[in-house]
Amino acid sequence: MLSILLPIYARQLGASATAIGGLFSVFTGVLLIVRPLTGWALDRYGRRPLLLLALTSFVACMLVFGRSIDLPYLYAGRILHGIGAAMMWLTLRTMVADTVPDQHRARIMGRLTEQAARGSMFGAFFGFTLIGFLPLASAWQWSFLGYAALSLIALALTWRRVPETKAEGQLGLVTPWDISGIALATLVATVALAEALIGPVFLILLTDRFELEPTMLGTVMAGGILYAFLPSRTGAWGDRIGRYRVVVFGLALAAIANGSFPFLPSVWVLILVYTVLVGAWCMVTPQLDALMTSRTSALNRGRTVARYEFVRGAGAACGPLLGGWLYDEWHVAAPFITNSSLLFLTAVTTMVVIVYSKTKGAAGSNPDRVGKF
Repeated sequence: MLSILLPIYARQLGASATAIGGLFSVFTGVLLIVRPLTGWALDRYGRRPLLLLALTSFVACMLVFGRSIDLPYLYAGRILHGIGAAMMWLTLRTMVADTVPDQHRARIMGRLTEQAARGSMFGAFFGFTLIGFLPLASAWQWSFLGYAALSLIALALTWRRVPETKAEGQLGLVTPWDISGIALATLVATVALAEALIGPVFLILLTDRFELEPTMLGTVMAGGILYAFLPSRTGAWGDRIGRYRVVVFGLALAAIANGSFPFLPSVWVLILVYTVLVGAWCMVTPQLDALMTSRTSALNRGRTVARYEFVRGAGAACGPLLGGWLYDEWHVAAPFITNSSLLFLTAVTTMVVIVYSKTKGAAGSNPDRVGKF
């Protein structure tokens, strides 16, 4: 929800595309700093305390956003949001890895994505409904006061009902990455960079080129409903036929969709292409989440997953500023063409590396070491 409303509200405050990109980069920069600390804390203190701390940070950031009257407030809220998000998602993925066998993990990671999407859909419906009846500034304020109240409820439920999942024992050692680990880290970082590249400028494109009112954005992005039920199915597909294979297909599909956005003739075609893009990310996301957690042991899981999340954050931190700069200084199509090129290159490179590794006999018995083609 925030990724939809934030560029719109910042634009109304007079922010440039580069400044809006900065709001996204600050968020991912905070993720970059907090995730390694979170990984260590997860292995040292357990999962439950970090989950409670994450929800507390969400309550604080929603209250700050609700009081935002200029750009510095938005940046302050994004910092608090980044702290909460860094702890929240790393903790949840670690807890899934604690409790779900590897052969079913992509499906359950997909289910986690679905639950998050359902919450975002509710938030979007709530926020855009308020926009339809109130001025944007008032709708922004009341939306985030409502989100703060929901975060308080989630905090109370977590305190009462969520158990600890950390295994008993001394902290294990985190071993250096081997070749396949480096390849996975590179894949994760590049995908994050490409995806973040058009995050803020996509909505600017909709309002600038297609002249859409904020109330119409929900219709354009209706394809996002796929996030609410598709990731667990594509995750199960990856569990069955090989996760890298599904990643390559999803990246190629996303490259085609993203590269076409600036050249689409109408809003209705854009809705169709956006739906295809959502389907592509539904393929990629649960596979990468499962691949990152499959290379862990119970006593070093938080720190190992944090390393992959760190490189994901590094890619995502660079994307929004680069996308905003390309949009402002070069051409409205530049971020989308760059994104498409990166995704195609990543898909082809991943396929070549996997085929080469299989030829050299590096695949072994684990299909997620190099992929199953």
